[in-house]
Amino acid sequence: MGYSRVQTSFTESSLKKNNRARNYQKRFSTNRELILTLSMRQLPLIEGKEVLVTTEDITESKQLEEQQTSRRKDLEKKLESAEHLAVVGQTAGMVGHDIRNPLQAIVSATYLAKDDLASLPQSEIKESLIESMKEIEQQASYINKIVADLQDYSRPLKPSNEEINLRNLIENLLISTEIDENIKITSEIADDIQNAKADPDYLKRILTNLIINAEQAMPNGGKLTITARKEKGNCLITVEDTGEGIPEDIKPNLFQPLFTTKAKGQGFGLAASKRLAKAMGGDITFESKKGKGSKFTLKLPIC
Repeated sequence: MGYSRVQTSFTESSLKKNNRARNYQKRFSTNRELILTLSMRQLPLIEGKEVLVTTEDITESKQLEEQQTSRRKDLEKKLESAEHLAVVGQTAGMVGHDIRNPLQAIVSATYLAKDDLASLPQSEIKESLIESMKEIEQQASYINKIVADLQDYSRPLKPSNEEINLRNLIENLLISTEIDENIKITSEIADDIQNAKADPDYLKRILTNLIINAEQAMPNGGKLTITARKEKGNCLITVEDTGEGIPEDIKPNLFQPLFTTKAKGQGFGLAASKRLAKAMGGDITFESKKGKGSKFTLKLPIC
């Protein structure tokens, strides 16, 4: 078997005086690790004493034991992580619910204030108030996105399966989402994927998150490309940017809740989006190279 020669000496003092067997385990350095149990027994003979040494190769059983220990530790870590995520989900749901009601009151009050403001005569004060109202609306919209992400991550999901015009949905999203003027937008929707079956609300939430992430990845401008095509009966929708790309050390945690590298962000957007995609039988994957941008692909088996 290619083992190197092993030399071991035993003395009489290494044995018990009552002649009972002594058992040892020893690892030997060979061309592979070899683990032996050594059983030694002193045998009285007519012309002196001899030592009988028997060996048993327990390498495989020892390796199996170590593998089982490793698996058990991995399972314990996964269980701990699952319990942590369950608590995060419950907390997210409660926080989202508590914020939603006062947020709606703020939005309604802002709407009424804008109507009253419109009836005032033109003045510098009016212009200043209009700008303030716009800022309030923008911040309320941002808070609303946080609430939506929290609820998407925590609530039970029951997606519908409606026929939708994919081209219209994407075009309307690009119109309703405020994207910086220094970002060029391109959309390419294949002719054979004009209509698709999906939950329209879930699809809007996923694409909104991906579009906003792409915009935030290009603070100095760039190109945002959205494509949709059919492949092997699946819908493939990609959102690609020409930003800085995603560092390698961040990639494994990208879809984890509460993980974010942004100064302004809660780390629920991508986690919630992936959860929505999986609820529809799909998934979200990504490709990214540092300095060359990122491409996120939403795959849905609903074409």
